[in-house]
Amino acid sequence: MHPSPADLVRVEAKGDATETAIIVEGELDMSGATEFLARVREAIDTRQGSIAIDARGLTYMDSSGLRSLLLARAAADDAGVAFRISEPSPALRHLIQRTGLQDLLLDE
Repeated sequence: MHPSPADLVRVEAKGDATETAIIVEGELDMSGATEFLARVREAIDTRQGSIAIDARGLTYMDSSGLRSLLLARAAADDAGVAFRISEPSPALRHLIQRTGLQDLLLDE
């Protein structure tokens, strides 16, 4: 029996008046990218000043997951909402560095 997508990734949004933290844990691939982008769009729609992605619990990401991060960043930029990855996991940091997207996705 194969695990369902919900068993592979957890995406949760927590916010206050100025910032939404989107917590991503597990494996972010095609099966979880839609849910991740939905949480980002909800944060943008509530006119948050910033979105912080907490990805310290991210264990795996494929190209679909990376694409969802890029789409999230673009949507936030278009809406004038600050976007950052506050806690990249080692797996995410490695993927971002291998693809040369540090300047776009990491605040270092």
